[in-house]
Amino acid sequence: MVKHINQAALLLCISLLSILSLPAHAQEQEHGGFESKKVLYGLHWGFTENWVDLYYSDIECHAHALEQGNHSFYASGLRVSVIGDFRMGNHFRLRAMPGVSVFGRSWEPTGLSIPTSSTIDYNVINVCGELPVDVKWIPFRWGDRQLYLASGLSYSFDFTSLSKYLDEGAIRRLNAHDLRYTCGVGYEFDTRLLRLGVELKATFGLPSPSVISGTRPDTFYYHTGPSFSFGFNIEA
Repeated sequence: MVKHINQAALLLCISLLSILSLPAHAQEQEHGGFESKKVLYGLHWGFTENWVDLYYSDIECHAHALEQGNHSFYASGLRVSVIGDFRMGNHFRLRAMPGVSVFGRSWEPTGLSIPTSSTIDYNVINVCGELPVDVKWIPFRWGDRQLYLASGLSYSFDFTSLSKYLDEGAIRRLNAHDLRYTCGVGYEFDTRLLRLGVELKATFGLPSPSVISGTRPDTFYYHTGPSFSFGFNIEA
């Protein structure tokens, strides 16, 4: 697990360092001219709460949900993305936010009929690449401030599914690929060089298949339910 967290941290640091290029790009932008600009680039930092449902696999590689309530919980995490924001008219913008999300939480198996080991530390782990694409609707604008609504789809891929050498107690995602519906609301204001914003977002996933690949013999897996995030945007 430590290995994957370190890899994710490296990816996040690389994304964060790209902020150094924003001031040079922003100097070309006059005050109040962001709304008329065809393309904006930026960065997003977010804090997430992710609903996790635990499953176990039988000898036929079918996934069965553990008892709800005792083995379903929220896991906190982080998300870092780059932003490409494209103007589609006076009230709409198309936005792509490719990035990386990380979350995890320890889990203690209790009250289960499934054999578990008291010497193993079980941990839900998640290191995902994400590609959300949404449409921003901007109904009103007050000077250099605006409120917007956003809705779209997000595809994600679980990087941990590529590893063959996870810790013994690592619990990875049931399905490496995931397609989710996203919706959110945000507030932005313009400064002389940058557009700054805050955003609340929720994502809702599609139902998970009940069959696991026979090449994955782990006892436990997880499937993500709704997730909620609060983040900051900086664009130029």
